[in-house]
Amino acid sequence: MKISGFTLIRNGSVLGYPFVQAIRSILPLCDEVIVNVPRSTDDTLARVKAIADPKIRILETEWDETQRTDGLVLSHHTNLALEQCTGDWCVYIQADEILHEDSIPSMRAAMIRELPNSRVQGLLVDYTHFYGSYRFYACAHSWYRREVRVVRRDPNIRSCGDAQGFRTVANEKLRVKISGGKYFHYGKALSPDKASAKLRSLTELYYPDESIVEQLSARPPAFYEDDEIVKPFTGTHPQVMQEWIAAADWTYRSRNPFIRFRKGYFWKDVSYRIENLTGLEIGVHKNYRLLR
Repeated sequence: MKISGFTLIRNGSVLGYPFVQAIRSILPLCDEVIVNVPRSTDDTLARVKAIADPKIRILETEWDETQRTDGLVLSHHTNLALEQCTGDWCVYIQADEILHEDSIPSMRAAMIRELPNSRVQGLLVDYTHFYGSYRFYACAHSWYRREVRVVRRDPNIRSCGDAQGFRTVANEKLRVKISGGKYFHYGKALSPDKASAKLRSLTELYYPDESIVEQLSARPPAFYEDDEIVKPFTGTHPQVMQEWIAAADWTYRSRNPFIRFRKGYFWKDVSYRIENLTGLEIGVHKNYRLLR
């Protein structure tokens, strides 16, 4: 069995992404890692090259500054990397995600176990979403708990939308099983200044210029909302992130409301409380078809 890894990163240094750590985190699992580095304005390409691992193959691609529809440029460039994979399984990681090394044996075992079963098109990983800092993780229903991050090498399987997940070319959800892999998502735990720069960059992929100021001005002075439902993180961060996290010098405080009354959150928070009381999942994001 051969395992390919693939990722996309552009202007990762400017945006404060731990993209070098993301790449390093999947190297022990993969036989090759395809890294698509579209034309950047910082030292992202040089830093990827400096990893100097023979498993890494770098794609240097052009970036369409005029593509501002629903973040579709992200899935386009993700698919450019996916197309270069030669493994039986293809492991995707985004530039602000880290695979925890403790879960690598489980992921490998799941890939070996499911390889002969052609019904299984992909595998899920579990997520921990850090918010505001590396000391707290978000636990409300507005955060996805699992997502497809391993797909079978198949031209019928493509990254979709803004590269959140994968579907078939006919836009069908993939048939998947659980891998036991654990991804830590740090994109919402950046320092406030980097988080602001990230929001501006992402806003440019979804909205015209006149909407950018409006989007940025809606943020509070400390950037992060003070009513995110979070819990203290008491586990261990991935080894590749230890030095990065030790250097963090910002803090985050949440009011941790029981229910948020802001538009888009109320019913998700109600569902979250119902689950806490009954164990019944209601309204949890599932961009896949889970096979038992």
